[in-house]
Amino acid sequence: MALLIAGAWIVFAGRIDGRDVVIQFGSLLALASGILFMANLVKLFKQEPKTPPPPAPFPNQIEIDRLAVKFTRWAGIYLLVGLIIGVVIAFWTPSNGRWDLVWAHAMLVGFMLSMAAGTSYHVLSRWTGHPWRSTTPVRLHLIVMTIGLPLMLLALATDELTLFKIAGPLQAAAVILFLSTIAPLAMKMPGRSKPAMLAAAFALAIGVSLGAWFAIEVVAGARLRMAHAEINLFGWTGLLICGVGYYLVPRFAGHPLRWPRLANLQLALLGAGIVVGAVALSFRGYGHVNTTVILGAQVLVALGFALFALIVGGTFFAKKSPVTVSQIQI
Repeated sequence: MALLIAGAWIVFAGRIDGRDVVIQFGSLLALASGILFMANLVKLFKQEPKTPPPPAPFPNQIEIDRLAVKFTRWAGIYLLVGLIIGVVIAFWTPSNGRWDLVWAHAMLVGFMLSMAAGTSYHVLSRWTGHPWRSTTPVRLHLIVMTIGLPLMLLALATDELTLFKIAGPLQAAAVILFLSTIAPLAMKMPGRSKPAMLAAAFALAIGVSLGAWFAIEVVAGARLRMAHAEINLFGWTGLLICGVGYYLVPRFAGHPLRWPRLANLQLALLGAGIVVGAVALSFRGYGHVNTTVILGAQVLVALGFALFALIVGGTFFAKKSPVTVSQIQI
């Protein structure tokens, strides 16, 4: 954790100051943190269990769990791939290909999305008390992701248009399979987790659809790249973190969410900032620049994340409640 936090801030400082040596040092620390993270997980799962695992809530969850493990393994592989690429391009940028996007896709699609898929398949049935309809779309999702993402990384690394035309639709198909599978259970999530997770899923669908379009229409990708990043980073990743956080934090803290009405405002501010920002950045891509609107949208996003941190911190440091963890629904 120390290496992760230090590496992230050092890379950030190096990019602000434009010092390559600082970026290189921070990237090496981030890679070291990723290696230690994976080593710790391997050691954890190699241990003999001291207590029997809880039973699967439904019969098909056993097969779903087996597939979910494969998603998390891929996530770990792509985490290391992304961190290694980050170190390489900090020291040397290849003359061909778009390696900044190779890095971004390895981290966001390979690591983040695969980890989110594996975790969702593992926990959503347990969290909601409802079974998965079928294991088939989960298996298909794994197959399509396993084929499509390496092709996308190769396409970005080589700038090969033919590969883009194959990889883009494959990635879109993988996301459609993922979202259509988890949507029925996400609809049954309690409290603020439900709107946050559904909004995150909607943002992911838009973001990946744009990515598939960019694979075919390169000019659109150049114009709308920042809007694409806004939707994926703040919309998909940010809202997903909020949704999972609003479910887990009260249970970790042992009492209901503090300031639940403020959580409604937090989600509204973050959602508004993402929508306005994505629209404004799209207009900017076509030559209609409005710096005030873009800045205002980013302020809304920043306020949304700041309020989330405040609510999480307030929940952990609030006085203990007589409500038991099993009774918590907020």
